[in-house]
Amino acid sequence: MIQLAAAPHLARLFPRPEEGETIPIQFIDMQEKFAGWSPELKRSVYVNDFKDTDGLKRVREITLLRVYNWLLDGESLIELSDLEKARFEKVMDTFIKHGGEILFTRKRISGRFVNYFMLDKESRTRASVKQQYLAEIMDH
Repeated sequence: MIQLAAAPHLARLFPRPEEGETIPIQFIDMQEKFAGWSPELKRSVYVNDFKDTDGLKRVREITLLRVYNWLLDGESLIELSDLEKARFEKVMDTFIKHGGEILFTRKRISGRFVNYFMLDKESRTRASVKQQYLAEIMDH
C-alpha cells in the first residue's frame, strides 16, 4: 500500500493517482452533473441544470462519483465519462456479490489517462477494523 507521506496528491478532494498508484475507496453515491471550466475561478464547476452553465467553457455531461478515500480519511470526488462509469458499475456489481476492496487508479490508454477501478479480494484496509454493533459502542 502507498504511504500517505510519500503521496499527498492521493489524499485530496480530487485525487489523481499515477499509473501504478492505487487508492482504496468505498462507494458513497453517484450523481449526473454538468461540468464546465470557470475562467474566473480557474477550476471546474459542477452544476445540476444546463441553464446554470452560462460563462463556463467546455461544458459537458459527466457523472460525479463520491467516494470515501481511505488515504485521505475523508470524501473524494472522481469525474467519470460514460465508459468509466460503466467500468465502475461492473466492479461495483462484483464487489456486492463477492466483497473485497475497490481500488482506484488511472491508466494511460491511447496517450490519455482514464480512471480505472479494480477489485482486490484481500481487503487490507478494513482487515484491522474491530467489528461490533453501534449499540455496543454507544453503551461504553
